[in-house]
Order: sequence, then C-alpha cells, then structure tokens
Amino acid sequence: MNNDYKKQNLLRYINKPISKEAIIILYDANNIKYEKCELYGDFVQSLLILSFDTYMGDDITNIEQQVKHFKWCWDKNIDNFTKEGICFKNPKLYNYFLEFMLEVFYSAPDKKSSSNLLRLWCDIFDYNRGKTSSDMDTLVEIYKLMDNSLKVV
Repeated sequence: MNNDYKKQNLLRYINKPISKEAIIILYDANNIKYEKCELYGDFVQSLLILSFDTYMGDDITNIEQQVKHFKWCWDKNIDNFTKEGICFKNPKLYNYFLEFMLEVFYSAPDKKSSSNLLRLWCDIFDYNRGKTSSDMDTLVEIYKLMDNSLKVV
C-alpha cells in the first residue's frame, strides 16, 4: 500500500464522524450506558484536574517524581470516589492512565495544553456527542477497562 492511501485512512479514522445509527449500534454491542459514561467521565476529569492543579512543574521534577505525583493523584481520586461508595480497583486502569499522563502530559513542554486533554476526555465520554471511529475505539477500550474495575461499596 502506498503512503498516501495509509495517510488518508488514518485521517478518516481520526476526523470523519460516524453516523448516529452506527454509534447507537456500537453502544448496544458494547453495553455502553449513559449513566456509566457520566460516572467514568467524572472520574477521569477529577483525576486530570487534580493532576494538573497539583503538578509542581518540569523545572523541579524528574520522571520518578512525576510517577510519584501521578500515584498520589490517583490514590487521592480513588479515595474521593470510595467515600461516595464507588471504587475503581484495577492495576490495568492505573497503568493505562499512568502511561497516558507520562506520554501526553508530563512529557509535553507546554502544560498550557492541559485544557485540551481535559476536553478530549470530556468529548470521549459525552454520550450524546458525535464521534469518530477513533473516539469510539478509545471509549470502548477505556469503558470496558473501567467497567471491569468498578466496585460499588
């Protein structure tokens, strides 16, 4: 396959919205529910806001301290949700977001783009918003991971 064809497919995957009917079919096929999208979206938003608001900065932290910072934010977020009777316990979920934050937030030279990361996750979990194939793949992956982690206490 030539590179132009691959690039066009990638751009289509990332940019082209899928139909509402296709979204509904994918929601049904993956047992994705509105209420859980709201809950999971709240969890991720809380984690990100806590991470962004408490990060001391690249000038005084190294990778080890960034991992510790994320762990502290994760534990604090878990504790906040557990107080409400909702517990997320799964090392795979932790590792997913640790890798995401290391790759996308902590390594970014400009932390001002953190509002874009928050918007990205808000859009992914917005049940009624149109989605691309990329959005749906991300939603399905993280939704299943969170669903397998969810414990109501």
